[in-house]
This record gives sequence, C-alpha cells and structure tokens, in this order.
Amino acid sequence: MVLARKISGKTSFFNGSLKFSYKNNKWYRLIILCGILQTILLCTFHIIQPSFFSLVGLKLYDSMHRNLPDGKKSKSPIIIDIDEKSLAQFGQWPWPRYRIAQIMDRLNELGADVISLDMIFPEPDRTSLHVVQREMKRDLGLKISIRGSGGLNNDERLAKTLTESRSILGYKFLFDQTDKSIKKKPYYPLKVLLHQVNPTSTDLSLFTASNVLANIDTLAQSATASGFINYHLDRDGVLRRVPLAIQYQNELYPSLGLATIMQFLQTNKVVLTTQGNRVESIQIDKYLLPLDEHGNLLLRYSRRKNNFQSFSAADLLNGKLDKGQIENQIVLVGTSSSSLEDNHPTPLVPVYPGIKVHATIVDNILNQTFFSRPLWASGVESTVIIMLGLLSSIILARAKPFISILVVISCTLILSFGSFKLLNQAGIFLNPQYPILILLLNFSTLTMLRFWCEQNEVQKRTRELLLAQDTAILSMTALAETRDNETGGHIIRTQNYIRALAEHLVKNDKFKDKLDPMTIELLYRSSPLHDIGKVGVADRILLNPGRLNHDEFEEMKKHCQFGYDILEKAESRLKDEGGHSFLQIAQEIALNHHERWDGTGYPSALKGEQIPLAGRLMALADVYDALISERRYKPALSHPVVVNMIKRNKGRHFDPDLVDAFLEIHDTFHDIANKYTDDEKPPSKHALS
Repeated sequence: MVLARKISGKTSFFNGSLKFSYKNNKWYRLIILCGILQTILLCTFHIIQPSFFSLVGLKLYDSMHRNLPDGKKSKSPIIIDIDEKSLAQFGQWPWPRYRIAQIMDRLNELGADVISLDMIFPEPDRTSLHVVQREMKRDLGLKISIRGSGGLNNDERLAKTLTESRSILGYKFLFDQTDKSIKKKPYYPLKVLLHQVNPTSTDLSLFTASNVLANIDTLAQSATASGFINYHLDRDGVLRRVPLAIQYQNELYPSLGLATIMQFLQTNKVVLTTQGNRVESIQIDKYLLPLDEHGNLLLRYSRRKNNFQSFSAADLLNGKLDKGQIENQIVLVGTSSSSLEDNHPTPLVPVYPGIKVHATIVDNILNQTFFSRPLWASGVESTVIIMLGLLSSIILARAKPFISILVVISCTLILSFGSFKLLNQAGIFLNPQYPILILLLNFSTLTMLRFWCEQNEVQKRTRELLLAQDTAILSMTALAETRDNETGGHIIRTQNYIRALAEHLVKNDKFKDKLDPMTIELLYRSSPLHDIGKVGVADRILLNPGRLNHDEFEEMKKHCQFGYDILEKAESRLKDEGGHSFLQIAQEIALNHHERWDGTGYPSALKGEQIPLAGRLMALADVYDALISERRYKPALSHPVVVNMIKRNKGRHFDPDLVDAFLEIHDTFHDIANKYTDDEKPPSKHALS
C-alpha cells in the first residue's frame, strides 16, 4: 500500500474531501480567463445598453427612489387646480378665456409674484361675443345686436390681464411634424451663454423639434415669458426626467418650469455648459442644474400625497382664498382632472397630473433637490465593473466556497447601500446593476467552472488512486504467486465472473440495494486478493505435490484467516484517510470464499446469509474456474458438466439465488473462460474448492 499512499499524496485528504491548490495550474488560469471574458462582456453590455438591462436599471432606480426619506413639504410653488369641483361649477373645459383672465385678476389681487399657465391657446376663443355674432350671421343668417363694446373679445380680455402681471404661457413642440408649411415660432427664446469644454462639434445633443403648437400672437405677445410643456417618457412609459431646453429653428427654448424660475429670479440669461457636444449643465443665476446629454433634468418626486399647496380654482373664483396664502408666491394654474388626460406615471405613483410635474420642476430647482447622473457616471460604473470582475475572478478561483459567498454578498450589499446613500445625500445616481451583475455572473459561472475543474482533478486523482490500488493488489497477488504459482488467467477470469454475476443480480429486487455500481467495481478490484493468505502457509504443505493428510489440510485451511489478518492490518492503516472500502470487501472475500451455504465450509462454518455476499460470489466464481480449467492434477471439465455440478450444489455449497442467476448467464461465464485462457501449463497445486 506504500505506492497507493504516495500517489494519493498528490492530493490532500481532510474529512473525506479533496482540497486543491490552483497556483500555476491550467485550471486556475482557465477560471481567471473566463472571469476576464465575462467582465469584457458585461462592459460591452454596459456601453450598448440592451433594452432588457436598461429596463432593469430603470426599475432599480425606481426602487431606490421609492425608499428615499421625504424632505420638508414644499412651500412654493402653489397650484391653482381646475379640478372636478371647478369643472362641475363653471362648466367643462375649455373655459372661455375671460374666466382664465378672472383667475389671473384674482391672483394679482392676492399678490402672486409669478403666474404660469399650464395651457395652450392656439386658436381664437370661439366663445367671444364678436365671434358668436359673426358665426350666427354666417351660419343662420341672424344678425345679433350687442350693446356696448366691452367684453366682446375674450382674447383681448385675457391679453390685457397678461400684461398686468409676470405671466408665463405654455406651448408644445412637435417632433414628427412633416408639414413644413406650418411654421410658427414661439416667443421668448433663451438668451444663452454657451460654455463649451473640448468642443468637437457645433451641434448640441439636445432634442430638436420640427414644429410647434404655439399660442395666438395676441396672447403670446402679451405674456411676460413662455415655455414648452413637453415631457420625455422613458422607454417603459414612466416620467422620470424632463427636458429644460429644446432646439427649434437654430434657437434654444426653455421649458415652462425653467421659464417660471427665470421670471421668479428676474433674469433672462442662462449659461449652458457642454463637454464636447454633450450637454452637461445649465446655470440660472446661482442655480446650477446638472442635465443629461439631451438636456433632461432628473426629477426627485415626493412620496407625500399633498406635497404642494393646492387650491381649487372654484374656491379662488368664489373669493375663498386669503392674500397670505398667495402673496409673493409662484403660482401654477393647471388641471388635475382625469377627464382632461394630462396624467403620467412616475417612479412613485401610476397617475401624476401634469401641473404637478411642472410644480416638481420648480420645487427641485428652488430647493436643489433634483437628482443627477453626471457624464462621468458611466465611466465610473465601467471602472467598477472591471475592478470587481478581475477581483472576483481571482478570489473565486482561489478562495474556499464560504469565503467566495461572503465576498459576493458583502460586495453586493456595499454596492447597493453605497448607491442608495449617494442618491440620498448627493442626489447622484450610479447604477449598481452591472457591478452586481458581474459579481453574480462570476460567482455562478466560475463556481460551476471551478467545480467542473475540481471534478476533473478528482477524477484524475481517483484514476491514479485506483491505479495505485490495482498495483498494490497485483503486487500482493504476485507475492502470493511466488508461494503458490496460480495463473494470472485465473485472477482475471474470477474478476470477470464476479462482475458478470453481480451485474445480473442487480435485476433481482433482493440484491438491488446491495449491489450498486461502486460496490460491483470494488468486488471486481478486490477479488484477486482472495488467496493472499497462502503466503502464510508453509512450503511443505503449499508445494506438496501429493495428497494432503488431515493435519496438513487443516493447516492449509488457515490461509483464509491469514488473508483476512493481512488485509485487516493494511486496512487499519487507512482508517483516518478514507478510500479503504476495497480492502474491507477484500477481507470478506479472503475470509469467506470457502464457506458453504449449508454450513459445512470453513473457516467459520457460516450458514446461509450469515456468509457475506462477497464471499458467496467468490465461492461460485472460484469453483467454476477451478473445475473448467486444466490443472496438472486434473483435466479441464466441459462447460455443461461444470454447469450441472453447480446446479446440483444449489442450496448445499452455493447460495440458491446466485445459482439461479448463474444458470441464466452461464454462457457469459463460458465466454470469459474462453477469452482469458492460461498461456502456459501451471505447476502442480491443490484445488481447495
């Protein structure tokens, strides 16, 4: 067994499991290479942003957004809501423009600082009396006389009110408009000071409109400012960001929220900073607003249902509001009515009125509570992906499973918590999706690859160990043959007899659980040691060419016990190292292969199933080969004769179930005997069977 121990020493046994060192090993290099390739793949995905991963990233952002703590309730702006109550009292939309003028008159009386109207007036008001008079005459031929000239034109009424306050009107840009004949231009473009860092092109990466749905000139000229009311929905239809500036006919125009802030700050200039041709930020007075490359501001919504002070337009018109509620405030006039379909899904709620979106823009800018995703964010994420990919590959290739799991879990928690804290405290969103994904991908695939590598190593070491075992067995068998020169053919034949018989017995439910593939393999490998005990028999008996007397035969029978003792001593050396089952089975074979089913065998006169199965199998295989093989002291018997002899000894010498199995496959025994014949005539020996 020295050879087996030396070969198995290439691996380290501890509590029955193998531990490998991957240093300077092809498997170690393979695992690292696989980790590097996966890291490159994830970096590529991060750059091209496949749709599925983009959507997952957006949902991850939403989840973080929902879990942020709410700040203080916003004091500005104030919303005048044309809600269901207002529509029920004053009629459905659109209202006549003199009523909008009444709202603005009332706000002016209450001391509003800036009034923004989240509505568009693209056509003259058809409820104006002069329009009604004209249409009645045209359509019905009726001439209506209206006394007095005041109040005939609702548009002029509203225009007059707009000039008396700091007012902002909304308009809407169009992006799929192909009719070039309709080309209006909104009033009040941005006065921009462009600050370009490393300019690569004069073209900016802002959205570019093809047309505009603008207000009639009477109203547009009367307002102090105007701004577009367009929103930018992400690919999943959620409103997370809004453009603050859009290009149209080679000029930049502000959003309604941005125009409102500019009026509130009493400035008409902004500074637009770009990196290359990508927009980076826009600055209004002291407020620096980080934008994405398309000029979008990433909004921070409030989980609070009533974050903004909101009053019904009906209450305003009915004189129920006090000056202290409106004075010096930014006021947004719009609607939350679901019937007007100006509602959008946000990361926090599925339905969010458009007027509140504009209020959120104003609130975020004034309180600097917006989120941002700087241009350098993508580069930082790529760097983290590469670092974690390489680091996790090295750790997963070297570390124990527990350490690997601990590293992956710890890094995942650090990335998640760090991203959340950064979003909460600095308002910067770094997407932890890809760094976490590379950790999980490396852990799953590299662990599987490492397991496969270890399996290959185990199989290699197992083959070496089995080779060592076979070598040890053959060495011990050869040692026995120096005392009793039995042929090598006998060893090979009995091995194959036992394997064939055991594999057939598996079909019998009685033996199915006892003869698994590993046990059958151990039987096959252990059987050559059945007569190892003959090394303990004296030469005068073992090599005696004559018939043994009673005392000599009794001495010969001791070879069973001698073989058991030899194998037990060898097996005891492996008690703490595992892998010694073949010696245990070899002990059973050596001790019991001369026992008989009826209890007349030796050395222990065991009976029936008291005899271990390994001994019963060897008994039949040994006897069959002894009878069918030619020896100097006897001729070879024919196969049919041997089959009949074994059949007659069913229940006497042999286990009846084994005899039944043998009779079903005796042709296989005959084929084995013919295949592995003795190459030379053996010297005289005694057949103990």
